[in-house]
Amino acid sequence: MCTVPSPAVGPEPTLDERSTDAELVEHAVALARRLLADGEDEITWRERRRRDRLGRLIADPAGRELVFQLTDQVLRIDDRARAAERFAAIVREHPSRALGPLDRVLLRAGAAVATRLPRVVMPLVERRIIAETRGVVLPGDDPGLARHIRRRSGAGVRLNINPLGEAILSDAEAEARLRSILACIRRPDVDYVSLKISAVVAHLDPLAFDDSVDRVCERLRTVYRAAADATPPTFVNLDMEEYRDLELSLAAFTAVLDEPEFAGLDAGIVLQAYLPDSHAALDRLGDWATARRERGGGRIKLRIVKGANLAMERVESELHGWQQAPYPTKADVDASFKAMLDAALRPAWADALRIGVASHNVFDIAWAVVTARATDALDRVELEMLEGMAPAQARAVLDVAGDLLLYAPVVARDDIDASIAYLSRRLDENTQPENFLRALFDLQLDTPAWREQETRFRAAVAGRHDVSTARRRYPLPRPDGVSTGFTNEPDTDMTDPAACRAALAGAVPTVEITPVTTTHAIDDVVDRSEAGFRDWSQRSSDERRDAIRSAARQMREERFATIALMADETGKTIHEADPEVSEAIDFAEYYSGPGVDVLDRVAAEGVDVTPRGPVAVIGPWNFPYAIPAGGVFAALAAGNSVVLKPAPESTRVAAWLVQQLHRAGIPDHVVQLVVCEDGPVGRRLVTHPDVDTVVLTGSLATADLFRSWRPDLRLFAETSGKNSLVIAAAADLDQAIADLVRSAFGHAGQKCSAASLA
Repeated sequence: MCTVPSPAVGPEPTLDERSTDAELVEHAVALARRLLADGEDEITWRERRRRDRLGRLIADPAGRELVFQLTDQVLRIDDRARAAERFAAIVREHPSRALGPLDRVLLRAGAAVATRLPRVVMPLVERRIIAETRGVVLPGDDPGLARHIRRRSGAGVRLNINPLGEAILSDAEAEARLRSILACIRRPDVDYVSLKISAVVAHLDPLAFDDSVDRVCERLRTVYRAAADATPPTFVNLDMEEYRDLELSLAAFTAVLDEPEFAGLDAGIVLQAYLPDSHAALDRLGDWATARRERGGGRIKLRIVKGANLAMERVESELHGWQQAPYPTKADVDASFKAMLDAALRPAWADALRIGVASHNVFDIAWAVVTARATDALDRVELEMLEGMAPAQARAVLDVAGDLLLYAPVVARDDIDASIAYLSRRLDENTQPENFLRALFDLQLDTPAWREQETRFRAAVAGRHDVSTARRRYPLPRPDGVSTGFTNEPDTDMTDPAACRAALAGAVPTVEITPVTTTHAIDDVVDRSEAGFRDWSQRSSDERRDAIRSAARQMREERFATIALMADETGKTIHEADPEVSEAIDFAEYYSGPGVDVLDRVAAEGVDVTPRGPVAVIGPWNFPYAIPAGGVFAALAAGNSVVLKPAPESTRVAAWLVQQLHRAGIPDHVVQLVVCEDGPVGRRLVTHPDVDTVVLTGSLATADLFRSWRPDLRLFAETSGKNSLVIAAAADLDQAIADLVRSAFGHAGQKCSAASLA
């Protein structure tokens, strides 16, 4: 816990709950100045040399890329010869003047001979890379780990041990990871361990919320029992990884600690300040912890961090058409961090809630000390930093605070791959222009860089009162009116209970189908389609646009009914059905916008774009909604009428699609459904002389069969192929395996682009 003696905190130890923000800020700035100055006094020659070298590399784009590539690629490759080739290529591709003369010579020399002597050179290269990162990721094996723990303990520093390796692909891997965590918990020299729920439970799914929580609870019981049985008892902290894990972690954490067996156990959990959702979570946790304490239960520690997965969250949101879950600016995150500290320090929670303040920013550390002292809460606050990131600064904080907890990732020597993702993430995070650790490489008092950091701090303190705490991750809004471009339809956010869980529990829609059983009936369908063609083709381009756009709205409103129907009839999983609905809506939006723009433009240039006539769309069962929709909307946009014949396995889905178009105002003789057997009746539709074009998605054999029936057939056919996934030696194998399995076996293995070779 933070044990700052009052006289050491600032120049005027007169702070209390009546102190104004302005007074607190000035005390914090004074303490931050002291921490930076003391850190400079504390730094050793070796640490300064390493800091300056890394600072030069990070400041140089080529040097930064060199560090990233060596860390992320060379260490992953087991084959020495391949590793040597990649090492030599990286050195050639990213020459950096930021390296010292000796390092440049050694690097070039190593690259020159590596491919000729890979078994000699590459162990040296790997040893150097690992040595450079050993301060950040600790050896998970003894005697190295035991020696490091003893050294830190002797210096008065405690360690929060985090066994790395969160990429869990199977229950077997989850069991192995759990065993390694339990081994750390049972060590007599370890009293604090962190873990993520995604590290001990495979295939967590926020949509299967209750089931996922139950499986997490089962693991937590095992972990907490081991922690309680350890001598001394081990404190267990739940880390947070992805946004999707927030509610799962909170639900499992509170559920298990409410059980009689664990009622008296002290335990911890992390909340990320870059998520506005963390504020509501903090309120719930504080009230729950207080009620638990009043019942005679244990205390809770809340570890407040800023968050380290911003790049991943951005990619996730962009892929699905969502606004990103984290705040959009660093200023918002900094203000949120301080607002969360304010909330956590409220007196009503004093007996139930301890607070971990995790930061390397000397202003944040100083602010935590000053505000905790002003609210008489120093005994509740614990300062935390990352192992190896700024050791001299950490010693300065320890000198002032009297106590310090270092977050210490560990990895076994034979599992070094598990550390690469962590190292890459830390390098990315700490090299961002606005990150304090990036500035710390050459930060000096009263320089422009110092004044910039001080200005940001003052703005964050002021902004903490009005920073938004509303959930941000929602589907991006579609443009109003007629869009001048194309915007993908957002997928459903399965973490949002209001958006999906209740809606997906609705009934499967009832769809009535009248099969077509004779070739004469097919003739009647085609006759109606010809009449529909004459009607539809005479309409203006704008009229057709409006009708197709109306269909898109209808499909959007009935998304969850469509998902339920696909699941019921074709066995689609919800996670696979939802983006298929988005894709179908994309077709409608495209063919009511840019797709027709192309036709209008080439028509204005003199190209004949006259509608052709009835079009038969022969759909597949593996994508029963989106693929037929693509063919239907393309034909409609060009002024043609459509007859949709679905695969026998997906007739209700096709009927539902056709009915949606009718409900949207597209006449029923313009779009018709034909459900028939694939013998003579189906053949009559394909070979009917008044059917101008057939659009097929199916096998090559089916396409050949159609052409054998009618050699002059105008056929657009998308047929199956053989697809491979090439996995490079430098790939992240956990990620590659996950992608391979998803490609090969997703959609029941029936996707036309499914990987069948690796």
